[in-house]
Amino acid sequence: MSQLTQSAASAPAFDLRETDLFAFCRKGGSVAGEVQVRDLPRILAETAVDAPASAPQEIFAYTLTGFVREEAVAPGAPVSQRLFVDVTVNGRVWLDCQRCLTVYPEPIATKMRFEVVASEAAADAAPMDDDELDVLVGSKKFSTLELIEDEVLLALPTAPKHVVCPVVHESLVTGADGEVEPEAAPEEEKRPSPFAALAGLKTKH
Repeated sequence: MSQLTQSAASAPAFDLRETDLFAFCRKGGSVAGEVQVRDLPRILAETAVDAPASAPQEIFAYTLTGFVREEAVAPGAPVSQRLFVDVTVNGRVWLDCQRCLTVYPEPIATKMRFEVVASEAAADAAPMDDDELDVLVGSKKFSTLELIEDEVLLALPTAPKHVVCPVVHESLVTGADGEVEPEAAPEEEKRPSPFAALAGLKTKH
């Protein structure tokens, strides 16, 4: 059975799959809860094939907090409202380590602030000079579940690997500096060093 839970402090009638994000922000809504990997199909698709059988039941804890900022473009101008939502997601995803080729749990901890706008045109016009602020096109039937899934996907590493691998795969060897490196190229592919040849000429004189 899927698990989509919210805390008692959740905003009334908040639905992860369909909610009025504009109203949530205007009311200063705050919600916290949990969602399972099985409810996030794109995360499930990224999960390692050899992950533990319990992987689909892994839990992501999330929080969402909406708020409003009132601003005037110029002195005496009408005050406009800017809507924002803070999102945090914490959990883990089972991935294949690209160094030792075994599965491991990758920790996920994300925190992002979004400005909620009404259209794609408004999103395109928004300045993109703040790395800690992104723009989100809201709706009255917004899927927060998809937003949580997006945040987890963005947090996944491009090259998953253990901090320290428990084993070394047979296709890898350890270099002199202790780092795991690919096997050396076959001898016939190695080119003689021009410096070695020069040293040989010097020793003959």
